Amino acid sequence: MSQAPAHRHGTRAHQPEQPRERYGDRLFRPERLTTEIPRLSALAAMYDDHTFRCLKALGVSPGWRCLDVGTGLGSVARWLAAAVAPEGTVTALDRSTRMLHYSANPSNLEDLEADALDAEPGRYDLVHCRTMLMHTPQRTALLARLASWVRPGGWLMVGDDVDFATHSSAHQALRQTFTAMRRMLNTTIGTDFHFARDYPGRLRDLGLTDIGVDAATPALRAGAAANEFWLRTWDQLWPRMELDEAVYREARRLLQDPEVVDLSLTHITAWGRLPE
Repeated sequence: MSQAPAHRHGTRAHQPEQPRERYGDRLFRPERLTTEIPRLSALAAMYDDHTFRCLKALGVSPGWRCLDVGTGLGSVARWLAAAVAPEGTVTALDRSTRMLHYSANPSNLEDLEADALDAEPGRYDLVHCRTMLMHTPQRTALLARLASWVRPGGWLMVGDDVDFATHSSAHQALRQTFTAMRRMLNTTIGTDFHFARDYPGRLRDLGLTDIGVDAATPALRAGAAANEFWLRTWDQLWPRMELDEAVYREARRLLQDPEVVDLSLTHITAWGRLPE
């Protein structure tokens, strides 16, 4: 388990807003394998079962041609590759595919290193994107691009986090830490913790039909994947968060206390079909 930094002090005065950076430029850099692989492994452990259940509901089957956008470690891309084998293929798209090759990949999985805002990967039976649009300021335009990569009759599935639960946590330190995290990520890289709330409506506005939606709110419990993910995420964000050190340390303690049970962010997954 990662440890809280020992060099912070006090609540810092508000700093002038700096030009936004992109996800991965400074925060969550894919080159930092020793920090990002365990952090994203915890994210996968937190959400994969939910994502796979939603994909199964679409009837993903052999022969499909799939695109996984913002693939990260590639857990979803590898699941898709197994589901569409032997004739089907999966393209894993990311600005950096370095982490994708940390694990062995099947022969029907290929990587495409590109910015999704610039790429033209083709048209697919399924386009999937998880926890990426919320961190992309051009999210509305990117969502439309994702839909444009779906062939007639194919599916678009997107998933991102909405913070319904932490505002009402019984633990003040958790409320304050999640609030400081949301503010810092919004100011720095433009993260939006509300965009996914109306995914069904957004997909309908893009002309998709057969709209569906599902949601999962992981429990915060010592040793759980959600706790591991937030501890590792906060340790990267803390030096740039406006938060008293005592509050931050108490929030970390709460996530490691076996007597504390709470709720994490809610992951919303939505899907729609492009009409024939």
